[in-house]
Amino acid sequence: MTLQEQTPAVPPYVPYRTFQTFLEFLLDEGIPERIDKTVWGPRFSGSSGTQLMTALKVLRLVDTEGHPSKELEVLVHAEGDERRALLRRILESFYIPVFELDLARASKGQFHEAFRSFGTKEGVLTKCEAFFIRAAQAAGIELSKRITAGRHGSSKVRASAAPLRQRTADGAPPVAEKPTAPVMAKSSVSEGSEKLELADRILAKYPDFDPSWDPAVQAKWLDGMTRLYEGLSVTPAERDGAGGEA
Repeated sequence: MTLQEQTPAVPPYVPYRTFQTFLEFLLDEGIPERIDKTVWGPRFSGSSGTQLMTALKVLRLVDTEGHPSKELEVLVHAEGDERRALLRRILESFYIPVFELDLARASKGQFHEAFRSFGTKEGVLTKCEAFFIRAAQAAGIELSKRITAGRHGSSKVRASAAPLRQRTADGAPPVAEKPTAPVMAKSSVSEGSEKLELADRILAKYPDFDPSWDPAVQAKWLDGMTRLYEGLSVTPAERDGAGGEA
């Protein structure tokens, strides 16, 4: 019996940019025999790393012990059409209810229903959908404008991604043209840092998601993760001030 037949696993909800950055990291540094916190810890925060490992496991790019699959090795090194085709196969093997839709014509309601069929809670539903949309676009999969409407659209994402790359390369964020409310921003930065530090401490003790768990255990894990995100939500301003993803 396959994982999909046992129970619908939690769809990946890590930002796709984090997933893509990790693939680039593996290309530069090489693929280790086992992917664990000693591999991703120095580069990603605890929350980002936990979400990343969950994505890798449910997409079967690593096994339950973190050992890379052959597909992950090929994906890291593939380029162009080969990479798009492989990424599409990976997505199709997991997102079965989603690919039952005519994605080029599907409504947003149909899209939501497909993701809810995984048992996805409202607290992470938007993040799960956002990962799929970005991954599908990277794989060259046509999506209806109804699905992508109001999302981190292609032009908007490219525009916002440039400053992030610049900040990483230069070691400092670009100067804002119109600074706003510096006193409030300082308070927001402090609060955001505290929230991120607390979340990372909790996640350090939180077990990694394991697709082999009993469905009831998977449901409890997802419920706990959802409560954590809802209780420790950080605004974009706070996250930028606190350093964002490592």
